[in-house]
Amino acid sequence: MTVCPSPSSFQDVPLLMPQEADGPDAVKIEPKLNAFNTLHDFDGQQSRPSRTGFCFRKFKVEPLIPDMPMRGFVDDLDTLDLQSEFSYHLVQPDSEVNEKEWWETQERGDQVVSADEIGQVGPRLPCRCQIIRSVSQWSAGTSQIEESIHNAYCSLIDRAEHYVYIENQFFISGLSGDEIIQNRVLEALYRRIMRAHNEKKCFRVIIVIPLLPGFQGGVDDSGAASVRAIMHWQYRTICRGHNSILHNLCHLVGPRVHDYISFYGLRAYGRLFDGGPVASSQVYVHSKIMIVDDRTTLIGSANINDRSLLGSRDSEIGVLIEDKEFVDSRISGKPWKAGKFALSLRLSLWSEHIGLHSTEVNKIRDPVIDSTYKDLWMATAKTNTMIYQDVFSCIPNDLIHTREDLRPVFNESEYYASPQVFH
Repeated sequence: MTVCPSPSSFQDVPLLMPQEADGPDAVKIEPKLNAFNTLHDFDGQQSRPSRTGFCFRKFKVEPLIPDMPMRGFVDDLDTLDLQSEFSYHLVQPDSEVNEKEWWETQERGDQVVSADEIGQVGPRLPCRCQIIRSVSQWSAGTSQIEESIHNAYCSLIDRAEHYVYIENQFFISGLSGDEIIQNRVLEALYRRIMRAHNEKKCFRVIIVIPLLPGFQGGVDDSGAASVRAIMHWQYRTICRGHNSILHNLCHLVGPRVHDYISFYGLRAYGRLFDGGPVASSQVYVHSKIMIVDDRTTLIGSANINDRSLLGSRDSEIGVLIEDKEFVDSRISGKPWKAGKFALSLRLSLWSEHIGLHSTEVNKIRDPVIDSTYKDLWMATAKTNTMIYQDVFSCIPNDLIHTREDLRPVFNESEYYASPQVFH
């Protein structure tokens, strides 16, 4: 990673946070029982981009040809093609004829996206980017299966120095030797944590996923087999059985396992209508993000499961973003050159999830020290879990071990009795 010779100050990092009416840079966070609160409203002026020719579609069917060799791929991040640097270099049509046809289409009013609808959504930062994907012959006409998103996840985790932060809609992965689940994101996390443990170094993995799968029906509904199936595979990945990461780490690390890895969900509360009862609902995590060491970010469409990562099934796309502009920050109590984009994204997400005001962002400046990881992340989650459990008897719930234990919760809770609440 190339370090900028004259880094900006930490205070220059832009935060993508909600804004107050009394100022463009302030954030408004209502006091909630749950500090994991995601209500927001973004305001901003859009800038009109220059009109640049862009080919949105193929104009003729081309025969299947072998793929070009991939250069500077995620297995060697230092050799990424400099032409993929973050900029507005758009894909150009193959010929002047195609460009002319595209402009004629625009002039007829058949724009795919109106230029008036596109504006700058945030500050521009110099980054180096690479498009990654999951595709195969059936989904994209390629001559070979490509699983570069999967490779990127595993490579970035293996190269992580201090922390890995993941938000994803699913977390279904396998360890080496697992013949059922084939993607190896879990194995990469396991190996990296064990390396940190053997070297006696601080390393954190924070994973945010939905509390419950977002499928129709409740956990105990007769027609909710999909909900229970996803829960089974996610628990199998996280904590149940010899294939889970916590089972294997506990066997070798012991009770310190949560010093290395922890899992979280998001929940909010409110009233279904004015004067109505207070109800709670999970905040459904649908993002697919990984931030590593405040320097590298992976954003895309792929879930962490075989369906998205193996390439032979769903087609997915993502972008690997390496910062090229750095600010003075800290990691593990020591000075650190943090990427401006990766740091700003992490601070924005963590401030929102933990419930910090924009003036309190400095509390999470260092992502791995105990005052951030234990005193904010873990302590806030523990407190919120107890409050929601006492007030709403929410599920998942550590006190509910069987389906027989679950039914009285539904019968006694006014919240769960409401058909308007999706839990």
